Amino acid sequence: MLGLNSKNQYDETIKNPPSDDSYPIVSILFAKNNKIGVNALSLTILDLIDKGQIKCDIDLEYSYEVGKKLTPQDMEVMKKITLRIANKGELKTSESSAINLLKNMNKNKKFNLKFMAKQSNITSVANKFDDDLGEFAKALKNENGYDGESYKDLLENAKLTSKGKEVKNEWKNFQDYLESKDLVEKYPPESVEENSAQVLYAACFDIEKDALGVRENNTPLTDFIDKDGYKLLNIIFNNALLNVNKKRKGTGIFYGVNDKYTIPGGG
Repeated sequence: MLGLNSKNQYDETIKNPPSDDSYPIVSILFAKNNKIGVNALSLTILDLIDKGQIKCDIDLEYSYEVGKKLTPQDMEVMKKITLRIANKGELKTSESSAINLLKNMNKNKKFNLKFMAKQSNITSVANKFDDDLGEFAKALKNENGYDGESYKDLLENAKLTSKGKEVKNEWKNFQDYLESKDLVEKYPPESVEENSAQVLYAACFDIEKDALGVRENNTPLTDFIDKDGYKLLNIIFNNALLNVNKKRKGTGIFYGVNDKYTIPGGG
């Protein structure tokens, strides 16, 4: 982890994200394979929680971290995390798609993560999830002008351009800031909203718990991250894809089924 004694010299501009690209696109651009994975959906849900479009109620006072294998304790923690869809006002198409996916998967606007995890084991639910995920991906691509291989002047034929590599380095510096205790103390977030946004950006690079460790837990989004909510969403969504009917597999446009967690109660 880089800090104030690093060879890089930082000033207060290190707090500024290098671009205004959406959270899922930031994650996609600088992932290993530039493909849309379930984490794009999870990041969209995190953003909706941060905006208050999805209410998050957590009946757990202590921080929690999921291990390498799901345990009965993990399932009980999931039971204590309740999401309630309260979307009001105008939403992006991808956001509406994400919300509809949650409604279809859970058969309700209010549900806990344990229930959603159980639902992900049901083949018919998994098949519908796969369809809805495809709609979400199409919306995300259309909104951002991303075709899976090219994006603005940053990505061409699935490879970063010279400009893309330059911006990637800028994002790397921003990552250093996100998880550096020294840098955060010197250039702290100036509001609750900025604090929450920085933790959300950290989720784009899978360092959200590290970033939260040097920031305040003071919003529904940061509390969700504190309970390892981002990882739990990815586990549940990956599990759903693993339960899609075998005859349907390979027909979708989603990639990144990489978590091998088994959710009790199905499969």
